[in-house]
Amino acid sequence: MNPFWRNIVITLVVALLAGTFGGWMGAQRALDTDPQTLPLRQTVSDIVRRDIRLTQDQTKEIRSIEDRYYNKRSELRGQVAQANRELADALMADMAFGREAQTASTHVESGLGELQRATILYVLEVRDVLTPEQQMVYDRRVREVLRSEEHTSELQSRGLISY
Repeated sequence: MNPFWRNIVITLVVALLAGTFGGWMGAQRALDTDPQTLPLRQTVSDIVRRDIRLTQDQTKEIRSIEDRYYNKRSELRGQVAQANRELADALMADMAFGREAQTASTHVESGLGELQRATILYVLEVRDVLTPEQQMVYDRRVREVLRSEEHTSELQSRGLISY
């Protein structure tokens, strides 16, 4: 076999395997529905339960907010998983970043952006339930978490934030 064609075949096989593996990994992470796997959500829950003394009404309202967020997050993760499958299929079909792969990539990016926005809105909605004194503690703790290098790396690895 001509070395040129051999290199083309090797490149295609490696790209196919990488695309398939990447799509599979993305889908696995997106399908993870354990509520404790999203660091910011877990942190917000920890902050309001450990660092802030809540009234019964606040606790009830925050639980309602968490339930709505969890449902929205699950829906968005499903969309991201589907977009990752589309991307894997497009890469397997064309072995190029063609029109279908670009469209699927845009779907992945859109889903991750929506997930990030939903998380931000969740954090702000929980904040609105708190008194001004509680908000000061909450704001400080949320900022500490978001600025911590370990937390930022975790969110980046999950594709939830990017710089």
